[in-house]
Amino acid sequence: MTELGVDEAVYFADAVHPEYQTKPAFGWVKTGSNPGVPTTAGRGRVNIHGALNLETFDAPFVEPTTVDGISAAQLLAKIEARNPDKRIIHVIWDNAAYHKGPDVRAFLARPDCRIHLMHLPPYCPHLNPIERLWAVMHQHVTHNRYYPTQKRFANAILKFFRETIPNEWKAFRDQVSDNFRVITHEKIRVLG
Repeated sequence: MTELGVDEAVYFADAVHPEYQTKPAFGWVKTGSNPGVPTTAGRGRVNIHGALNLETFDAPFVEPTTVDGISAAQLLAKIEARNPDKRIIHVIWDNAAYHKGPDVRAFLARPDCRIHLMHLPPYCPHLNPIERLWAVMHQHVTHNRYYPTQKRFANAILKFFRETIPNEWKAFRDQVSDNFRVITHEKIRVLG
């Protein structure tokens, strides 16, 4: 895609599964001290199937019990509903089987479907800006944080998607971009 019409939108989509456990990530510790970090015994997780529009920072998501074709179709329906003025909505995501399965195919087969899917190459999560949004979510919610219950953990994750993204996205939008530089083998010098 080189130019989008005013009646088009682009969303990057994928799933994330934050696990209910303490994730020490960084911090200053006094030399010689032996800091303790509270931890959890549970291994529960929150499933999020989400999307991101880099132009508007609209970030629709669904919170399924299982990430599958049904949740993928639910996400596509939510994206479509949030963009009533768009003729075409490009959704770029990976090649997970559920992104190509019967539920998604049935959704796309509707006569009035405005979603146009584009699949990223295999093993290229770095090409999907939503992966960087997941990293920001971990910085804000899971790194160096202890939640005494699974429910508080899940609420913190959902608060990030429901409140932090809509209200604070300008603070971290530069961390979640699609600015890439294409480098070909002709432009690389090997120093030896």
